[in-house]
Amino acid sequence: MAHGTTKRLHPRLRDAGRGKRRQWAIALTAILGLVAAPVSASEQLRQFLISRRCVGCDLSDTVLAGASLEDADLSGANLAGANLRQARLPRAQMTQTDLRRANLSQAVVSQADLSGSDLTGANLRGVTLTGSRLVEVNATTINLENAEARESNWSGSDLSDSRLDGTSFAQAGFAQANLSRATLTDGRLYRANLIGARLDGADFTGADLRETLIRDASVDGTNFTNADLYGANLVRTDLSTARFCNTRMANGEINNDHCADTTLP
Repeated sequence: MAHGTTKRLHPRLRDAGRGKRRQWAIALTAILGLVAAPVSASEQLRQFLISRRCVGCDLSDTVLAGASLEDADLSGANLAGANLRQARLPRAQMTQTDLRRANLSQAVVSQADLSGSDLTGANLRGVTLTGSRLVEVNATTINLENAEARESNWSGSDLSDSRLDGTSFAQAGFAQANLSRATLTDGRLYRANLIGARLDGADFTGADLRETLIRDASVDGTNFTNADLYGANLVRTDLSTARFCNTRMANGEINNDHCADTTLP
């Protein structure tokens, strides 16, 4: 072969090289496709149980009953319809989380942050929310009966039409919250903050409201039958349409105003 000439491959060898390069390209595309593919729900759950972090993920209708999830981060996650009965979630981050129709009965969610979350229709019967932050949550029609929610903060939240009977809200915060038509019979709200709250049509029958701040609140048609308001702050709250029947007022006197009035609830 003369010096300086370029060696040329046989056409068959050249085509074979091109074929191998095509095979490598196809294989690489497949691998990249697998990497980019969305993670399955079961894989998201597996990863969450290992890391306890599932920010913005979808765990709707997942069964996590009795799970130990201390310090979990579920911010922005979808837990609609999830079963978290008796789960342990102390100090959990659950801000902006979708908890509609979720079952959190008897769960421990103390010192947690659920601010901005949607709890519509959730079952929280017997839940522990001691010291938890639930600012501006949508909690309409929830069942929060016989729960422990001392020192919890519900400021600006909507709990209208909810069942809160027998729950301890001692020193809890409900400033500017909406509790219209909620039932809080036998509730314990000692030293709670209800400043500016909407309590229209709510039922506080037998509730402990001693030293509670009910200043600037709306109590149109609110039922205080057998309630204890001793030492409560009722400044600038119009009580003219509320029901009082065997009610101990802030000054210790018994009030029976509207006790027999059938036009009030």
